[in-house]
Order: sequence, then C-alpha cells, then structure tokens
Amino acid sequence: MDIEKVYGEWIDFKNQDYKNARVGFEDWFSASSAGRCYKHQIYKVNNTPEKPMEERSKRILRIGTLVHKDLEQAMKYYVKTRDMNDFEFLIEHEIKIDKYKILGHLDLAIVDKENNKITVYDYKTSASYKWSLKFGRKVEKKPSFNYEMQLSTYAIGMEKILDNGDIDMSIIWYNKDTSRMREEVISESFIKVADNYWSDLSDIRNDIGNGVDPNDFLSRDKDIGVPFQPWECRYCPYEHICR
Repeated sequence: MDIEKVYGEWIDFKNQDYKNARVGFEDWFSASSAGRCYKHQIYKVNNTPEKPMEERSKRILRIGTLVHKDLEQAMKYYVKTRDMNDFEFLIEHEIKIDKYKILGHLDLAIVDKENNKITVYDYKTSASYKWSLKFGRKVEKKPSFNYEMQLSTYAIGMEKILDNGDIDMSIIWYNKDTSRMREEVISESFIKVADNYWSDLSDIRNDIGNGVDPNDFLSRDKDIGVPFQPWECRYCPYEHICR
C-alpha cells in the first residue's frame, strides 16, 4: 500500500472543509492573505485556477492545521473548566469586514468586559530556521510581516464590538522541530498599516473590475505591491501565468 498517497488523498479531503466554509464568499478576500502581492489577491478573488500544490507542501500546512486544532480544543477545555464570567472567549471566531469584502476566522480573542479591552491571538507554527529569525542571535527585523498583517486584520474586524476600547495583539509561536512555544506581542501600529493595505487593494479591485485578467493592469516587478517581497513568486500558485 502507498501510505503517502493515501495520506495525500486524506489531506485533499480535509482541505475541502476550507472551501465549504467559503461557499457564497468566493469573491471575498481572505484575512489570512493579508500583506500578499496585490496581483495574487486579484487572481484569487477572480477564482483563477491555481497551479497544483506539491504534496510535501500540503503535509507541511497540515501540521500547522493539526497544532491549531489542538490549541483550539485546549482553549475550549480551559473555558469549560473555569469560572470566567468577566471574560468572553471567542475561539475560531468569524470575522467579516464588509467595506473591504474580507472573510476570516481568528484563532482566539479574549474580551475583557470590565476593562473594555480585547486581546487577539494568532497561532503560528515554524521550523527551527524561521524560529531563529524570530528569537535567535541574529534576528531579522521583519521575518513575519504577513503574519502581523493577518493578525491586525482580525483586530480591525473586532473593533466594532468595542466602545473605544483597547486592542492588544500577540502571535503564539510553536516550533515544529522542538515543540518550544513563545509569545510575540505585536504593535498596535500594524492595524493602521493593515487598514491602508486593504483600502489600497480594494481600490485596485474596483479599478480593474471583476473577472478581468490582472495581467492587463498590473505588471510583475514593476507595479508597487506586485510582489511586496521577492520570495512570494516562488510559492505563488499563479506564478506560471503572471507576467
């Protein structure tokens, strides 16, 4: 029996859950794609066929999903076994930002009712190399820009339930190689950066129109944000049609 093939089929089956959750919102941006190349985003909301993902890449992403699920269950257990009347725990909470047509699900938000404060958390897995860029001796300044943008997008979606309250943000990192965990506090200043990003992207989408080939309007390596970071093209499912 080809166990690797069987596992690949199982991952494809489970990935269908994500697609089912977006039925009716196929033309909405995904909060998890915050900070991505503008052209990539337009391809996605136009439902452009993607280049198939490598099986190994699917397995890497699946590990992240499994860790997320375990942390989700841990938080539900924590809430169930404690008296938390002064707090509201939002776990896998749906976020909708209508003005930008963004849909997503945050990992965890804790609402402090008494102090009118929300803390938004996002779980991220990493291998040891990326971990070293975050917490090692030679730390890169912005090795997780997209993650900070994603978390800030969730914060934007939570602002409407606060009455001029405070929002704190943190990424909970899980090292897949060593199982070490660390919390990284993210500056509230990223919320403005994320809002500007989505505003610009929405303007681009409105200028281009739905269903139009973005190659006619956005040029790779020439227009701002196409891409934002050089490494994006190597992992882009539209790289083969982008010019």
